[in-house]
Amino acid sequence: MNRSLFKLYITGIFLLLFLLYQPAPAQQVTTDTTGTITVTPEKDWNLFGRDRLVRLALYYNGKTYRKNRYKPEYQKALLRIQLEDSSWVDKPVKIKARGEFRRTYCSYPPFKLNIKKADFDNPYLDKTGAMKFVVQCKRSRDYEDYLLKEFLIYKLYNLLTDRSFRVRLVEMTYVDSSKKKNNVFTKYGFLIEPVKNLSKRLNAFYVKSGGVKMKDMDPEAMVRVALFEYMIGNTDWSLAGQHNVKVFTLLENQRSLAIPVPYDFDFSGMVNAPYASPAENSGLKNVRERRYLGPCLPEEITEKVVGSFLEKRKEIEQVITDFPYLNEKDKKDMLYYLGTFFDELKNKNVRQNMIFSDCMK
Repeated sequence: MNRSLFKLYITGIFLLLFLLYQPAPAQQVTTDTTGTITVTPEKDWNLFGRDRLVRLALYYNGKTYRKNRYKPEYQKALLRIQLEDSSWVDKPVKIKARGEFRRTYCSYPPFKLNIKKADFDNPYLDKTGAMKFVVQCKRSRDYEDYLLKEFLIYKLYNLLTDRSFRVRLVEMTYVDSSKKKNNVFTKYGFLIEPVKNLSKRLNAFYVKSGGVKMKDMDPEAMVRVALFEYMIGNTDWSLAGQHNVKVFTLLENQRSLAIPVPYDFDFSGMVNAPYASPAENSGLKNVRERRYLGPCLPEEITEKVVGSFLEKRKEIEQVITDFPYLNEKDKKDMLYYLGTFFDELKNKNVRQNMIFSDCMK
């Protein structure tokens, strides 16, 4: 067999194996994103109300995506969704790169997934516009671990309060139509609950203004956010300008104080990504060190929040221990880092001197 025929034979075997590996689709797969795809919708696909891994496939033009990563322009793509009965549906979507730092640093920047015209026909997604999708920043295994640790941090905050962004872990297969070779790869990522969806779930109003002050915040909620950020070793947040914090007011009580909801934890010591650094004015040498950035409040308020953290310690640790997608080494590191926090927190004198002494007056 000559070399050309041999190469053709090997290519044919590879394509056959790839096609056999793919789950049986609900309909024929197409990379044509210009038309409307008719599918039978799954009305019970509750994206952020369940924990099962979601399998998706994104058909897109990688060359266009990389070229437009600094432009606020959407490009057409096709999203294939595996439902819980193992069937697949195809939806026309749009994507665009996002993230101030990661758009520049990452080989694969996170993106917004616009499903506004996808016609899902179910109560969970019908009125959803764009969702944030966090991707693995670079292809190495270490960056997969950083992503999984950030995902877990969202889940830890979900344990402490329902007033938090829910997330859903995704196994995403990317199919790049701009390449002829090495155009298919699969990586973990996660979707973040859109602000509009969170507002509806909390029956709350999203406060877009950046002029919100500490005195406008619900005291317990503010301490909870600040203590959680301290727990994970994150100083990359501030209420001013709503940097990595969204603010909501509850509609059931127009006079109620505002509720802060944190997000974006990749600069935390618990993730410990190589690109992360402490806030400039924090006085910290690295992200594994901690500093409390919350307001100074009466002891009865801080002690109540402290009690809620201590009560949830076993559940918090169990979330990490039971997570099947992260390696044991990183789980142990996360648990160790949490242990140093709880060692400070469980002793009143220690927590007053080590944590709350840095409160903002």
